[in-house]
Formats: sequence, C-alpha cells, structure tokens
Amino acid sequence: MSHARRISTNTITGAALIGVLLYAASVSLADMYPRYNSGCNNCHGSFTGSTSPKGTIFPGNSKHTMHRSSSEMGTNCNLCHTDGDDRNPFMNLSNGTANTPGLGCVGCHGRDYGGATGVSGVGLRAHHAANGVTVCAGCHPSDPTPLPESVAPPYYGSVDTNADDPCNNGPDFLENWSIGDTDGIDNDGDNVYDTADDDCAAGCVADIDGDGATGLSDLAIVLSNFGTVGGVTFTDGDFDGDDDVDLADLAIILSDFGCSG
Repeated sequence: MSHARRISTNTITGAALIGVLLYAASVSLADMYPRYNSGCNNCHGSFTGSTSPKGTIFPGNSKHTMHRSSSEMGTNCNLCHTDGDDRNPFMNLSNGTANTPGLGCVGCHGRDYGGATGVSGVGLRAHHAANGVTVCAGCHPSDPTPLPESVAPPYYGSVDTNADDPCNNGPDFLENWSIGDTDGIDNDGDNVYDTADDDCAAGCVADIDGDGATGLSDLAIVLSNFGTVGGVTFTDGDFDGDDDVDLADLAIILSDFGCSG
C-alpha cells in the first residue's frame, strides 16, 4: 500500500471513529433505552400501532398519526426524529427546529426540565419505578427529584406542537389525544396523573415559594436570578428548564401572575 493510500485509509478510519464517538455522546446513558424500539415498544406498542398493550386507543389508528396530525398533537417531525431513523426515534436526540432544540422523546416524556443540568428521563424513571419497573435504578441511583406535575416539559407551548398543558385541563386537554382517555402524562413520576395531582390542583405553574399563589415573592426570585446561566433550577425561576433565567422564564411568570390556585 502506498504512503498516500495509507494516509487516505487512516483519515477515513479516523473520521468514522469520530462519528461513532459523537453518536455515542449524543445518545446518553441517561436513557435506559436509546431508541423507541430498543424496549419501549414492549410495553407501549408499535410506534405506528393503533393501540398499546395497555389498551390505549390512538386516533387515526396510529400512534404516529396522533403525534403528527394537525387535528391532534400536530408535532413537527423534527421534534421527534433524526434523519433516517425510520420511525424508530431516539429517546433524547432529534433534529429540532429553528425554534425548538432537538431533545427527542424526552422533550415531552420524562426529561428533568430544570432539576439537574444534563440529567434526562428523571420523571420517566420515577414513573416506571412507582409501577415496579426498577431496571433503571442500578444505573441511576442518585436521580434528583422531578419537578412538579404542573411544570411544562420543554416542548410544551412551542410553535412546533399543540402540546401545551402539563395538567391536561379541560376543555382542550392539550396533553393527551388518546381516545376516551384524559389521564395525560405522569410528568413527575409519582403515579398520580394531571388534575388528580396536588401539583395541578394548585394550578399555579410559577409558584416558586410553594404558597399556592404566583405573586410578588415569586417574581422577586425570578428578577434576582435574571440573567443567570448555569446551575439554576425551577426554584430559581428557570421554568422552561434550559438552565438559565431569561425572558422566556419572565414571560411564564408574568402570564401566571395573580394565580391563586
């Protein structure tokens, strides 16, 4: 083999190795199953199935259609998919859009949206543990406490999906489009869903100090942390879980200001 040929081969091999390492870094071990068909489908059914093993019925006879259809969840494909994943989405990786970062399935299902930077799937693991599924515990013995049910996952309220209400309140029920089922999602993993959860009963999504209302004391906390980047949580005013306190968080508390449960 010529010197030039060896250089070319080594360059290609090195590029391939870098690609593998980047892929491995993006598919974090924070998720027990890196892709939907790695194991999620065993309990939750085919990604394109009409029902789940638990009896959930999906509009349009397809879980995929329910997520995609403008008359249901209306989610932009790039929030769930990467290029060429063949309807087997990654749990914590997707293309994203110009408006919304690509977080994969955990953008709606179980991301720790503010409790600990870089830890995802916290609420999802807590929900499974509450139902006797403990296979994740060995790798995640020190999960932070998930944020309250009333705190919206990062995809909610974006322009790229109709999902908007973590408490799944009527009459719109903008969290769950399954037929005949208004339970929605157990975001905080305590096995109590939506309006049955005390977090939602309080009804104030920006109640930082826990007094059942969103008022001046909560606003003061947000303003005192405004502009902080890194190391912030819900209790500091990072409502959207992007690890800073900025205008988006200020908009959330202003929209909730005056709420009294």
